[in-house]
Amino acid sequence: MEVAIISYGTGNIASLRAAVTSLGASAYLATTISDLKKADTIIFPGVGHFNNASKNLEDSGMKKFLIGLIKEGIPTLGICLGFQLLTISSEESTNYPGLGLLPFKTVKIKVENNLLNKVPHIGWNTIDSINKKSKLLKNIELDRQIFYYSNAFGILKRDSFKHPHATYFHEKEMIALIEYKNIYGVQFHPEKSRSQGLTLLKNFLF
Repeated sequence: MEVAIISYGTGNIASLRAAVTSLGASAYLATTISDLKKADTIIFPGVGHFNNASKNLEDSGMKKFLIGLIKEGIPTLGICLGFQLLTISSEESTNYPGLGLLPFKTVKIKVENNLLNKVPHIGWNTIDSINKKSKLLKNIELDRQIFYYSNAFGILKRDSFKHPHATYFHEKEMIALIEYKNIYGVQFHPEKSRSQGLTLLKNFLF
């Protein structure tokens, strides 16, 4: 399996690539449209600034091609910033939109009690609720559903969204994980989330 990790000038590429490779897949950095044409699966990595990442995707010519490829059905996973890039837009960017493949808008995390709930939200957090059976969480026991986060922006839960999704709580209920057709998104970093993170990546890939 050829796994294209999308390059947009940022992202925790090394640890993500190592995690994917440890599971038996072949991971490579995709910087051009030509790189994307050989991909069986796509991962958008986390870490970085939404505006810069979206701009870099447009400047490289990959953004439009990626939208078409994903709409055609290639399995796609967005991690943290990568998840946010799949949404319509982000409050982190006024100039560049997202890919618009997930029917959400990314917002800045705002809290009233900043002693209990820090921003950025950094550290371990549990899954708060799951609305349906999740492919990504298969074989991860409830007491192991704890993942590592590092984000100042996120996606608020919306009751009208009926596709499989899980939430985490950081003063408000926010989306931790989503499964929408061939598109998967996680706000946390599975590559930094120990064995349960590797299990989640395996569930996505195979």
